[in-house]
Amino acid sequence: MGKKGFVFRVSIMLFAALLWEACSVLAYEAGTREHKLDLRVLGFRRSYLLHTPQGYDSTRPLPLIIALHGGFSTAGDMEKETGFSEIADRENFFVAYPNGIGLFGRLQHWNAFHCCGFSMRWGIDDVQFVSLVIDRVRTQVRIDPSRIYIVGYSNGGMLGYLYAARNPNIVAAVAGVATTIGSRSSLDEPEMRIDRPRAPVPVIAFHGLMDQIVPYGGGRLNSPYWYVSVRESMLFWIEANKCAAEPIRENLMGGRIIKYTWNGAEKGAEVVLCTLRGWGHLPPTRHFTRVLVDTDPLRNLHAPEIIWEFFKSHAKPAASSALSDVR
Repeated sequence: MGKKGFVFRVSIMLFAALLWEACSVLAYEAGTREHKLDLRVLGFRRSYLLHTPQGYDSTRPLPLIIALHGGFSTAGDMEKETGFSEIADRENFFVAYPNGIGLFGRLQHWNAFHCCGFSMRWGIDDVQFVSLVIDRVRTQVRIDPSRIYIVGYSNGGMLGYLYAARNPNIVAAVAGVATTIGSRSSLDEPEMRIDRPRAPVPVIAFHGLMDQIVPYGGGRLNSPYWYVSVRESMLFWIEANKCAAEPIRENLMGGRIIKYTWNGAEKGAEVVLCTLRGWGHLPPTRHFTRVLVDTDPLRNLHAPEIIWEFFKSHAKPAASSALSDVR
């Protein structure tokens, strides 16, 4: 190799090292920043937002929440509408907000196997993308491999369920908001559902009785898809977690929320459903509930707080939280 070639290679290595150091510094700094993967799909480079909590101590591993936006939305919308970053600053955990595939940074969807849109039609491997996001975050900050959680809204919840079912060794708990485990695109097409997980996964779900997009009772209303009902979706997880057949029922917030808890055969492998009376397809977060009238019991309801409390009580055993099997 000539002297010029050697100098060029050394320069490239130094540049890469400096770039890596700069990215690491950005990840360690408090706040939310965009990160891009060396992965292009249909010409679009995949990206995610990573929120690092205030006062982060790089010597201490922290939990990680993967928050998946709904269809036609973005990572930025998910951060703003859920407020998970604010909770992260108080409770000390990381939040990664991946972006789905869309046009010009909008109209983004996920391929959740049975739904939805062009991401499913084009066969985008979003399960692998979530795994790549987790792997990249691991190189940027110190995360606790026993406390990796996933939460998703609508189409993002469908991907969250799919990812948890395929990776129960990775996901310590999953939360689904206004979502389901299966659907069909027409009555002539077979119904498609995610595969049963190989191991129990604690689940908490929120669903409005007035949901017109993913109907509580299943079927099709204001959507091009016929969806599996909330009841069948919960039975899927109840059977996978070997839960008790009869739930514990609680009436909360003046009866506007009916909370069902099915205790699992294994400690901590419960399934929780919060049914919201008088609520539609919007996520029940303060971003939307703060505009309700003062007399409405759901005013200022903030489901992410409840979800985080659920997540906090679940961690994978050290032996089963190895990330080498992420797929």
